[in-house]
Amino acid sequence: MKILSININSIRAHAEGFLDSLRAINPDTVIVQETKVEDHAFPHILFEHLGYNVKTFGQKSWNGVAVFSKHSMEDVTRGLPGFADPSARMMECVIDGRVRLINVYMPNGESMDSPKFPVKIDWMHHFTKHIAPLLDSEEPVIIGGDFNVAIQDRDIWNPKQYEGSSISAPAAREIMAGWLGGYNSPLGGSRRDSVGGGTNTGWLDCYRHFNPDTESPWTWIGYRGGSIEKDHGLRLDYFLANRAARHLIKGCHIDMTPRTVPKPTDHCGLVLELK
Repeated sequence: MKILSININSIRAHAEGFLDSLRAINPDTVIVQETKVEDHAFPHILFEHLGYNVKTFGQKSWNGVAVFSKHSMEDVTRGLPGFADPSARMMECVIDGRVRLINVYMPNGESMDSPKFPVKIDWMHHFTKHIAPLLDSEEPVIIGGDFNVAIQDRDIWNPKQYEGSSISAPAAREIMAGWLGGYNSPLGGSRRDSVGGGTNTGWLDCYRHFNPDTESPWTWIGYRGGSIEKDHGLRLDYFLANRAARHLIKGCHIDMTPRTVPKPTDHCGLVLELK
């Protein structure tokens, strides 16, 4: 099974390029963030024509998540349990009866002095409570999506430029590092630690497990200033696997296609391959 995670930055604005990307990458299952459309206006038929079952959780103009799959989707839930959130940020379902998939679009938070930043941290704390019992579940669980956190400085093209940003905020990094087993060196490195996927203490960062030394691991590349040519970007998108899911995973890589098609989103695709 091939799972694609993509922040589409408006499903209607980028539908044509997204369809081209799906034909090129040919994933079995797709988790989408920032659909920016209410459920009744979602263009289901475009993706159903490609053979996907489509489940959505949207809102007008902002946020929104969706899951597409050529397999069955069961036990579908919308929203973060126990958290009163007006934003459509999370969906959870069981794919093909074999893996529980959690699709998240975590709050951006803007900057550390923004009134939106405490909302980000509060959301992440509630998410921590939700996923804690899933780490040791016998059911394979995979979390994917746009986390809006660059866990280490090596996941930012110019860390100094992002000082004070919510995506590199120590509080956000500390929470996420806790999911991965506690390692939180901002500089990173080539060692196969919990962020690199080498320990059994937390959720597995699938990309770093298979690409521990990769430079420029950008999943977000902005539209301005020739960012692709200048190699300016951020790693904000992740797949995390619980212990029961680790034996299923055979690869994880970044696919530039969604960022390079005509009228692209500002995110690359993150692809997870399962046995």
